Amino acid sequence: MTTVLPNETTDLDPTKTSATETSPTKISRRAIAVRRGFLIACPVLAGAFAVVGAIADPASGHAGEEMMKVYIANPDPLQWKSTGYHWAYAFWIAPALLLAASVRGKGAWLANVAALLGFAGMVTLPGMLMIDWVQSGVGQLYGLDATIALDNHMMATMWGPKGFMIAGMAGFLLGLPLAIAAQWRAGRMRWWALAATVAAYVVFFVGQSTWWACALAAAFLGVLAVAIARSTAPAPRT
Repeated sequence: MTTVLPNETTDLDPTKTSATETSPTKISRRAIAVRRGFLIACPVLAGAFAVVGAIADPASGHAGEEMMKVYIANPDPLQWKSTGYHWAYAFWIAPALLLAASVRGKGAWLANVAALLGFAGMVTLPGMLMIDWVQSGVGQLYGLDATIALDNHMMATMWGPKGFMIAGMAGFLLGLPLAIAAQWRAGRMRWWALAATVAAYVVFFVGQSTWWACALAAAFLGVLAVAIARSTAPAPRT
């Protein structure tokens, strides 16, 4: 006599699976919900941190040597400014990586390119905000001329910083828009998601990262968060 185990028919027939195997546990559903929540929050957090950085920036509206003078004289608000933009860039780029796996068929290769660019941007651009603190520290110890000399020497003799700048800006500028374009091509998002994404970049750069420009960018990124929430909403269980 052959003893039939409870799941033997399921194991032998690949078209049949047990309810226990296919039904996600409550823990896994919560884990997936947290993962989705983080993805939706990324654009919102990017806008919020950009506003923090813009408000804290003691040299808003200045450039060149005048900006360096202000940063040297105001290290405390400078740290808030750099920290704000550090996390703004990181959260701004993150969806380019996190959304890639959801695109199959049309737009899949575009999503791959977006994820690659996003990775390049995330591992370079946010960390480059450290240069603000280095320049301020050098200026406090040795004066403005030393800060300018250090900056000029590095850019004139080192290719590494330039490589980081190219990778960082390419990833920041192209990663997220291409990721949303891939979502649109795959039919997962509507045209207005891509329009909101591009608008966020336009106001951010045209407004030269002032607080009002960052606030507008945050509003457009909020619209993108709504689009992400709609595209990743779980199907109703039957």
